[in-house]
Amino acid sequence: MNIQFAISNAGILLVVLVSLSIALSYLLYFIKKNDDEFIKSQRIVLSSLRFLSAFILSFLLLSPLIETIKNRIEKPILLVGIDNSESVVNDTLNRNYITNLVTDFESKLSEKFQIEILTFGEKLSKGISPDFSSQKSNYSNFLSEIDKRYYNLNVGALVLVGDGIYNEGKNPIQHQLGLKSPIYSVGVGDTLSKIDQAIADVTNNPNVFLNNTFPVEVEVTFTEFTQPSTQLSIYINGKLSKSEKIEVVQANYYFNKTYNIIADQIGLKNVEIVLSPLSIEQNKKNNRYRFTIEVHDNQKEVLILSQGPHPDIGALTQTLKSQANFKITSENISLYNGNITDYDLIVLNQLPSLRSQHLDIFGTLKEANVPLLLIVGPSTSISALNNLNIGVLLNPTLLNQESAPYFNETFSLFSLPPSIKEVEKIYPPLLSHFTEYEIRSEFDVLAYQQINGIEMNYPLLIAGEIENRKIGAIMGEGIWRWRIHEFQNYGNQNAFNQLIVSLFNYLSLKEERDQFRIKYNRICSETSPVKIKAQVFNEIYEPVNNAEVNLILTDSTGNELSYLFDANNSEYNLNLGYLSPGNYTFEATTAYGDESFTKGGTFNVEEVNIEQQNLQANFKVLNQLSNNTGGKLYLKEKSSTLIDHLNNEKNIQEKSHKENSIQALIDWKWFLIILMLMLSLEWFLRKFWGSY
Repeated sequence: MNIQFAISNAGILLVVLVSLSIALSYLLYFIKKNDDEFIKSQRIVLSSLRFLSAFILSFLLLSPLIETIKNRIEKPILLVGIDNSESVVNDTLNRNYITNLVTDFESKLSEKFQIEILTFGEKLSKGISPDFSSQKSNYSNFLSEIDKRYYNLNVGALVLVGDGIYNEGKNPIQHQLGLKSPIYSVGVGDTLSKIDQAIADVTNNPNVFLNNTFPVEVEVTFTEFTQPSTQLSIYINGKLSKSEKIEVVQANYYFNKTYNIIADQIGLKNVEIVLSPLSIEQNKKNNRYRFTIEVHDNQKEVLILSQGPHPDIGALTQTLKSQANFKITSENISLYNGNITDYDLIVLNQLPSLRSQHLDIFGTLKEANVPLLLIVGPSTSISALNNLNIGVLLNPTLLNQESAPYFNETFSLFSLPPSIKEVEKIYPPLLSHFTEYEIRSEFDVLAYQQINGIEMNYPLLIAGEIENRKIGAIMGEGIWRWRIHEFQNYGNQNAFNQLIVSLFNYLSLKEERDQFRIKYNRICSETSPVKIKAQVFNEIYEPVNNAEVNLILTDSTGNELSYLFDANNSEYNLNLGYLSPGNYTFEATTAYGDESFTKGGTFNVEEVNIEQQNLQANFKVLNQLSNNTGGKLYLKEKSSTLIDHLNNEKNIQEKSHKENSIQALIDWKWFLIILMLMLSLEWFLRKFWGSY
């Protein structure tokens, strides 16, 4: 314990204060005092009390600080991570074993360790007893959470209890563990192969379009299978759609096939794939796989007009054809005689040109309210383009220039690809007009022109809404080279594809003008909460939040539940929580002013049975994970050996920490109490001994 002072030269001041306190006491009781007032012993007592009172008060004025040093002993932490997924307790004996193992850890290791029990499946939980209800196992996420939560703490060891089966996240062996502690694994489960047929995986698009075929890729695995064949059936809303006999050519066999199914009705469709079960199978739950698709009838019709084939058209068409919600039609403008109002978006590739500027279709386009995307290149007639009155004006010129893109990070009409500022460095320049550009303020600039490395304020890509009509423009030829260069540098075209799809989605989307709007996912998972959003608008379509929005939810059995939305700024939110698998319908109602509004909808909650797809324990993962960290894998029969090892492990030690604390003595209430007591005692003795 050390005493310090907050002011400089405190030692000299302390001597001065002691001297003044002595002088004050001496003056009061020994100088010019009537000798008959107090006897000598009384003077000594009273002067001592006065000296102590004056000294304590003056001492506190020096702002003394007291520093204390304590040694804190930190026990090593023993983390016990338990795989809380369904596959771990497929055998009920495993449930009892894990419960008893946790009890043994707490009773036999608590003297040496601070024990913390953690459970994990999709996410990590602390201090919750395992119920083995999680429908996914994410080992890598568990290790990441351990790194974050126990960084720089005295973690002695991590005991991982599980079956090693992970079906979400990356391989835990590949995880770069920040925790510098050994991992001891306790393998729970059966590693022996059993007779089984399983639907290992199904790949499908959740959104399909009416009268289109949609592919469903089915992967089936056979383990120690003794039958020569099995039957695979596909049901849609309970009705058989396809059935096939699969020939199993060997005991351990892998089967993969893509089935094309016609979407002949709009709405949500429940699809179930079933393998005919055998009596000798121990796990029949992986013989079926269920999912939901939504059949739409609002495919976006896009018409691309040009004077002939062009690589820019090819790049756009290839990108959009990978999206199920676009139907692309390409036509030569001189041969086109259709109705442009049948389309959701018209793309003009370097049109109007000098050769085609007098065609009647441009007069129709000028008057129609169909969204437009213009690709302006060397063949474009600038004067004819200006005559379309679409909010874009260029000074006539015959000069061209190469303009590299410089993307505008403040663009707000839709989200730009996260890597757009990186890929812009490798995108080659477009061939654009060397002229002055004038665009209306309603346009938002997606990218500016960069000429010879200088960032100009000339627009390269723009989009906006001009008099209730969506307009977009690419002010240059050669966008196809962006797609190729991105693939050459990164092995994919993700940024280009996202950019083009977002632009086309924005331009072709018809804005909803209802005063009451509902947003929700039509296909949900039983492992995620179901959330619905609503918006209420006044007569001039400004969002309001002072209305009451109610919802009645009806499940597949006809049971109804009532809910009330929570108002939040410009929208309303409703969290329905976790719902059981099945079909649900709802009706949302609200009132604003004198009007009432109603919106209905349906959604499906999909069953997740991924934990039942594979029940064969994977101790190789646990063993490799332990070996990589200096630990060891223990089978459940050897868990007592693990407990003895942890108790006797000399490398796991307590840590001692010195903790310094500084406190101002003036904050101690006892000094005030002592000071008041001494002053009161002095006053009492003076009165008691007869002084007035």
